[in-house]
Amino acid sequence: MTSLPQVPTVRGPVAVDGLGTVLMHEHVFVLSEELRQSIPENWDEQLRTDDAVTRLTALAETGVSTIVDPTVIGLGRDVRRVAAVNARVDLNIIVATGLYTLADVPDYFRYHGPGTLLGGPESMTDLFVRELTEGFAGTGIKAAFLKCAIEDELTPGVERVMRAVAQAHLRTGAPITVHTSAHAQTGLTAQEILRSEGVDLGAVVIGHSRDTADPDYLHRLIDNGSYLGMDRFGEQIAPNWHYTHLHDHVLPALLQAGVTQAQLDTMLVDNPRRYFSPANS
Repeated sequence: MTSLPQVPTVRGPVAVDGLGTVLMHEHVFVLSEELRQSIPENWDEQLRTDDAVTRLTALAETGVSTIVDPTVIGLGRDVRRVAAVNARVDLNIIVATGLYTLADVPDYFRYHGPGTLLGGPESMTDLFVRELTEGFAGTGIKAAFLKCAIEDELTPGVERVMRAVAQAHLRTGAPITVHTSAHAQTGLTAQEILRSEGVDLGAVVIGHSRDTADPDYLHRLIDNGSYLGMDRFGEQIAPNWHYTHLHDHVLPALLQAGVTQAQLDTMLVDNPRRYFSPANS
């Protein structure tokens, strides 16, 4: 009998059919690690950890079983900190590898890799593959997907990261999520770059697609084969930018507007399972 594919999570692998209701874009922590260390009076580790536990516990009580956390290098990712939170919350947390930049690559990669001073293979790709297959820096916690970003323009640094992510996807089968600007329609640019590297766009989420009401743009993304990441609910009204806003306010409003429970299940249960079930599993 063929076993179901499993998804790496902070607490270990979970079968895709055990993911339950999934929120596909939730950050446990986003910060500047260098600034955190430089201004320690602004960060109380115990207080912030306790707060994250409280908020995620409230989310789990809504019936959500899994969150997907696209916090990567450039956003202050610390999987040990997330693991400390997860140890106190009955929730699956899926984490990412990749690199978040809207302009240049970090200085290390300016000097290591093809066409750089020190040359060599694309070290970003090797790093991403290692975090997908071996885990993060000796923790044993593995990433389950890749993350890159593009805002208003495709800079050389952004393109290099995107192509490195594409190559890591081709080597591992891990799906991809892209931070994009819906207003600048750079989801289409991301699709073009990824497709040119041989990526199946059915393995790609175009993030922040909810930031526009332009149906033509959204249909073009869908017609190219990708998922739309409909995130950032409540961001414009700060008191509602919290984990339970979707279940407290958005989903009831959708049901009242005529969206069916089956359609919500497609978005929150079926599509995440499909996204984390590569064709070669």
